[in-house]
Amino acid sequence: MSHIRRLSRANDVHSFLLPPSNPAKMSVFLTHHTQSLLQTALPPAASDADSIAYTDRQDRLHDLLVRLNNPQKRDALVDILQTLTEIAAEAQFQHSTDEALAWAALNRCIVAVYLQIMEALLSQAARADEEADWWRMVEQRGGGTAWYLLQTFPGRLKKLSDQMLRTIRSHNRPISLSTFAPSSINHLLPPIMFIRICKESLFPHLQHPYNLFKTNPIELTRQECKVKRLKLEELRDQTAERLGVLSNLRSVVYDTLAGRGSLDEARERLANIVCLLEWSLTDHDLDSQEARMLSLSLPERAMQLKDLHGPEAIRKILPQLQGLLSTSLQVDGSRSDAAIRSLQRPSRLTRLWPRFVFLPPLAYLAFKVIFNSRAQLYATLADTKATAIGFWHGWVLEPVRGIIETVRTGSDTAVVVSKEGLNSDLDSLERMVTALAKEKLKFNPVQLTELSTQLRQGDLTPVLKIYENDIKSPISSALTGSLIRTLLIQVQKTKVDIDLAASGIDKLLRSQELTFAFVGVAPSITILYFFSNWLKNLWAGSSGRGRFGGRHRRERVWIAIRRIERLLNAPNTNSNLSLEAIIQNSTGRHKSLPPSLTTGLLLLSIDHLRSYGVNYLPPRSRLQMGFLEDVDDLEDAGATLNREDRLLVVQRMWRSWGRVLGWGGDAVGLSELH
Repeated sequence: MSHIRRLSRANDVHSFLLPPSNPAKMSVFLTHHTQSLLQTALPPAASDADSIAYTDRQDRLHDLLVRLNNPQKRDALVDILQTLTEIAAEAQFQHSTDEALAWAALNRCIVAVYLQIMEALLSQAARADEEADWWRMVEQRGGGTAWYLLQTFPGRLKKLSDQMLRTIRSHNRPISLSTFAPSSINHLLPPIMFIRICKESLFPHLQHPYNLFKTNPIELTRQECKVKRLKLEELRDQTAERLGVLSNLRSVVYDTLAGRGSLDEARERLANIVCLLEWSLTDHDLDSQEARMLSLSLPERAMQLKDLHGPEAIRKILPQLQGLLSTSLQVDGSRSDAAIRSLQRPSRLTRLWPRFVFLPPLAYLAFKVIFNSRAQLYATLADTKATAIGFWHGWVLEPVRGIIETVRTGSDTAVVVSKEGLNSDLDSLERMVTALAKEKLKFNPVQLTELSTQLRQGDLTPVLKIYENDIKSPISSALTGSLIRTLLIQVQKTKVDIDLAASGIDKLLRSQELTFAFVGVAPSITILYFFSNWLKNLWAGSSGRGRFGGRHRRERVWIAIRRIERLLNAPNTNSNLSLEAIIQNSTGRHKSLPPSLTTGLLLLSIDHLRSYGVNYLPPRSRLQMGFLEDVDDLEDAGATLNREDRLLVVQRMWRSWGRVLGWGGDAVGLSELH
């Protein structure tokens, strides 16, 4: 039986080496970012003596270690901490293996709590960033501010009426219709009080002085959107700074779990981890004294934990971890939810009520107009159908068929003048000239043959000589001579010249017949191209159903990669030097750490990139694999790249994915408000 237990125990130890599977609803980015931490703290191998004296306590500790191999939900992790607390509260450990297993389980619990807190902070920062992005769209979009004012107008009027009713009741006046008469309201609510109530009810987030009745309400609404956006960005930055502190703490957690350094150094690192986890869940408002006092007292609190040894340290740390999960994490989540809830976008019903109110009557009027003019509509549809069919057959199919026929067989059809007509005119001219030369000049057959050759070359010298002699006495030559005959020959010669020029033009047109065919069909092909693109965009849409997640999601990825480049180019100044010193002392490395805010915002943007690549790029494609490889390099979980190297990765992503994801074109725009 003991042999079977030893085999089972060995299998459990080997199971700690397996990668996590089925994470408990943890973000893809955090699972990847902290995966190596879950495989670092392995329980020590038991000696033969300990294997023989295998206790129930060791069995329970091994069960906890197996459960902690994967990320746990918060409730399950609280149960594990409670079980480990009960084990640690028992008598002193009888074997060295008991204490080693307890420390291994404690280390795993710290990693699990670390992951839970990072997951909660990342979720809070992402939610605040998403809401700030929505307000930015409303603020910058052309008609978005006016549309938002219309959406929230009933709510503003309700707040105004409620505030006026409370003020009237405070004067012990009965509520009736006469109470709302202008004279009665003017008596109960002086102008200054009325203006103050209107400001507090209509635009409660605007604190700067302004004239309510002289300022454009759309401009006041835009200022309200800006105020909410800035507050959400401030909340996001506060959460991202805490997230950055925990991310910079990752190397400390890794060194602690890997057992690097002496025992005192390990205890000091463990104490610093617990204190920083507690600090990350305190109220970090600008006016919060709790966060400042806790930051200043961190070294002293860490030294108190460092001085504890063995089971006492375990018993001291476990209640703190339980408090972090059971109380601090919930309080921090509730506080963040309340802060975001007061600044988040209006409810979906508030955003949709104008459509519910205005669309039905507009649809009814449109249907009524269409129904009343259905005969004209049918005629228009018939004309449209006939036009489309005529365009398709006359301007697309027939020209394309002509091009194919021209390429296949060519064309000998005359375009301007036919070859037979030209030969007929030229033969007629030759007969007229030879007859004149034979009668007037007495040419023999040899001379007539030479004259025909000259005539084919365009030479009419003999005829022109006769014309020159006749022109000397035009009247007598016209009556008794050959003047009219020579004139008619020259007219025929002009006709032949015109036919020759037309024949040249005809040859030119036939040689470029394919070019003219393509030029003729080009406009119709261009119309079809733009029409098909319009149909494609209309079908794909721009609100998340298009290519690679749609225009809005590609736009948010563009904003994320741009923010990453700005953060990497920002100066390296840390706002919380005490926390940086604690982390540096814990790691034993005096390398300058990046600012916590910069690290947190980088984590937020990289998380968005990874989530986009996993959810919206084609799964298991080269596109997705390449994109996620670049995100891995940008994340640099092993801290092997400096800032310049990561900037080179950003440049590679701009170069590789800018055209594919439309970062230089249609992704950079404003999407519809939802």
